[in-house]
Amino acid sequence: MLAIALTLAAGVPGLASPFGGPGIVSTASAASWTRVSSLKVPTRATSISIARLGISLPIRNGTIGGTISPRYAYHLIGTSSPGGRSNTYIYAHAQTGAFLSLWRARVGDIVVLRLATGQQVKYRVSMARSVAWNDMRWIAPTHSDRITLQTCLGNTRTARRWIVVAVPAY
Repeated sequence: MLAIALTLAAGVPGLASPFGGPGIVSTASAASWTRVSSLKVPTRATSISIARLGISLPIRNGTIGGTISPRYAYHLIGTSSPGGRSNTYIYAHAQTGAFLSLWRARVGDIVVLRLATGQQVKYRVSMARSVAWNDMRWIAPTHSDRITLQTCLGNTRTARRWIVVAVPAY
């Protein structure tokens, strides 16, 4: 029950989490929905959820070559944010509680990003596929808003990656 009631979010001042870091209380009615296309500026995403897959994670800023925790998803530095009219790249471990169930993503699944403004935006999965570990085209800028989600398909540095692309839902 507590897991449903709390969504950890880095960078929200003044709100404590029982897990030792900053957090916020989140309910479906607590945030307003907005169209990605109506965002005037790129806006930082603070959490990601994909209800059908049981994914619900706070998002932190990623670090190149740094250790990542299975308790968070990470936004790749240098890629866009929602409203930036380009590619937002988010990655996490393929572990239970992180992106393990991302392997089951299907076209049409809804991805919800909560933004630093308290708004939420919806994306719809348009593609999912396995790619080589060094296939960097998925982090490249695009000419329209989209999110690219990534996790690994194995435990080695050169294991294939699972890529899920989602576009604004409306």
